[in-house]
Amino acid sequence: MKTILWIIIYSAIFAMASAWALVWILERKDKRYGQGGTSFTDAAPVGAFFMATIFISDVVALLNSPGAAVFYNLALIAGLGFFMLWRESGYRARENLIKKKLRIEIRVLEKHALIDPSNAALHERLSEIHERLGEKEKAMESARLASKLDPNVRNSWRIKDLE
Repeated sequence: MKTILWIIIYSAIFAMASAWALVWILERKDKRYGQGGTSFTDAAPVGAFFMATIFISDVVALLNSPGAAVFYNLALIAGLGFFMLWRESGYRARENLIKKKLRIEIRVLEKHALIDPSNAALHERLSEIHERLGEKEKAMESARLASKLDPNVRNSWRIKDLE
C-alpha cells in the first residue's frame, strides 16, 4: 500500500514537471522571440493532456516493471529535450528571417526618406523597426525626428517608451 502511494506521488510530480516543461517550450515562441501564436491559454490544454497521459502511463510502467519505468522516464525527458531543440531551431530560423525582412524594409524606408525627408510616419516606422532589432539609439533618433516633424501625442509617447 505504501509503495503504491509513493508510485502515485512520484508519477504525479513527474507528470506535472513534464507538462510544465512542454508548456514552457510552447510558450517560448511568444515570450522569447515575440513571434506570437502560442500563449499559456493555448498551451495549457496540451499540457493537461500530456500530464494525464504521462501520469497514467508512468503508474502503469512503475507497477509492472520499475526498472523499465526508469528507462521510460529517461526516454520521456530525452524526447522533451529533443522537442525543445527542434522548436528552438525553428524559432531562431524564423527570427533570422524576420530580422532579414526588417533590414530590407529599413533600406527601402531610408531610400524613401531621402526622397521625402518630412514624412513623419516613415520615421515613426523606422523607429519601430530599429526597436524590434534592438537598435535603441537609432530607434530613439528616428522617434525624435518623427516627433519633430509631427509633434502629436503618439510620437511623444513613443519617445517616452524608448527612454
